[in-house]
Amino acid sequence: MHIVPPSRAVVVLLTMIVIVAGSIPLFLWYTASCQPEVKATLYQRKTDKSLAVVMPMNCNTDHQFYSNMWMGDYLHPVCDYRSSGCAIYCNQASTYDSLAKKTICFTRVLKNYYNETEFFIKLDDDALVDRNYIFGLMDKYKGYKKPLYISEFSTYHNSQPLLDGTRYGNGKFYMFNRKLLDCIARDIDYLGPRNEDAIFGAMVRLGCGEGVKRVPQDNSKVWHREYISKNKRIDMVVLRNH
Repeated sequence: MHIVPPSRAVVVLLTMIVIVAGSIPLFLWYTASCQPEVKATLYQRKTDKSLAVVMPMNCNTDHQFYSNMWMGDYLHPVCDYRSSGCAIYCNQASTYDSLAKKTICFTRVLKNYYNETEFFIKLDDDALVDRNYIFGLMDKYKGYKKPLYISEFSTYHNSQPLLDGTRYGNGKFYMFNRKLLDCIARDIDYLGPRNEDAIFGAMVRLGCGEGVKRVPQDNSKVWHREYISKNKRIDMVVLRNH
């Protein structure tokens, strides 16, 4: 029996079908990996509302890593997607250009819905802060009557009128109290170059004026992951109280 070999076009077509079919599971895996499920009970067990650690996260953030730290009991992730592991959903893709909008978004959520929480920390997803340091600040400023803003402060100089002259906290860590949220300006529209930390500072300046207690952070108690090469290998030892 003479077998006619398939034409080259047929071979190419069959090859493409195999490649596409094989990529479907990979696509589904990638989609799932960008929407990680942390423990479904993560937020149901947060009975202590004295502190909320707000952390903008994306597909590259290790949710479970921070959930296992001391701050896991206070962690309120800000995500681009809806998930049982996310406390705040801002529907903003995590790019440098969108971070200012995300900051405005989660600040509005905190102002509107976190009325029972006295202290807040905004922490980058590559930073750590000492537990005893935070609890000491909470003890010291519990019931404080003025807006409180703790960080490493800089002054923004730029042609953007909204931000020019704003004193703002370094984005890897800043801490504030409910009194600051009570006065912070939530109706702000910013279209300039990305600077999400200066945006938060501008919201403070526009809403709270000069009546803010600014406390410099203790830099020995706040750590950033050390990126030792451009492919972002991490050289860091993690302890439970960090």
